Amino acid sequence: MSRRRRGKIRRFRFFAGLAALAILLVLGLLTAVGYYTAGEKELFVRTDGYLQAGAGPQAEMTAQIWAEKIRAAEEQAAEQEEQAEERLPEVDPSLRLPNTVDFAALWEQNEDVYAWITVPGTLVDYPVLQHPSDDEYYLHHTIDHVEGLPGSIYSETVNAKDFTDMNTILYGHNMKNDTMFGSLHDYENANFFSEHPYVYIHLPERTLLYQIFSAVKFRSVYLPYYLNYEEEGDYTAYVEELKESPGYMNETAEPSFGNRLLTLHTCIGHDENHRYLVVAVLMGAYDKEL
Repeated sequence: MSRRRRGKIRRFRFFAGLAALAILLVLGLLTAVGYYTAGEKELFVRTDGYLQAGAGPQAEMTAQIWAEKIRAAEEQAAEQEEQAEERLPEVDPSLRLPNTVDFAALWEQNEDVYAWITVPGTLVDYPVLQHPSDDEYYLHHTIDHVEGLPGSIYSETVNAKDFTDMNTILYGHNMKNDTMFGSLHDYENANFFSEHPYVYIHLPERTLLYQIFSAVKFRSVYLPYYLNYEEEGDYTAYVEELKESPGYMNETAEPSFGNRLLTLHTCIGHDENHRYLVVAVLMGAYDKEL
């Protein structure tokens, strides 16, 4: 094989992972049996899960083969992720709160409902919504689409609705009558903090149980893009900043990278420079009893 030919093959190395190695092996095989001449070259481009080839019936056949392989790999990865989700630790029956939420009725009321949050000992017992395009909609609208206070408990589209992000952030107004997220300020009391350690997220088919790690006054930053919580360094930096912020910590529940977080976010009176955060760590899950 000529030096020029070897140089062309090297240029394929930028393809990452198994697909790149597989394509190089196929090209080498086709070259060996004479399908390619010294002047031919193929450019394979992955677009929306398919491979498109630049020349000849053999290239088209190769593209179809590897499109199928990529689809199979993606399906396997999705299945593995789903299985990992199912392997969440089972919650001890003594800690379970019955999931009696009628999601069918809620969806008739508003199809943007996707979960229900309950924080025992507080008034937090509400549906959770996410608008498909306007992240601030439920800051200003109730579940019935009525504009104005008290708004709703909601997340932004940056967060997945299955709570698989490393940090899911839920927002609610700090209402003077303690509705919405107003009663989260009860966690400013040390005894209350120690005696009410759990947050429940009810989903249509199961419940997620979180243990509260911190309840603190935190700098007013836009949390979704403040850090990349999927990166270990940023995740750890968030945990450390929580520990250094004024408030209470449960050191036995301190998270490490890989533990999913739930951050409940609300205001602090007239203090525009800070927000009150109650941050909890995912402990496990249990299925909804039918």
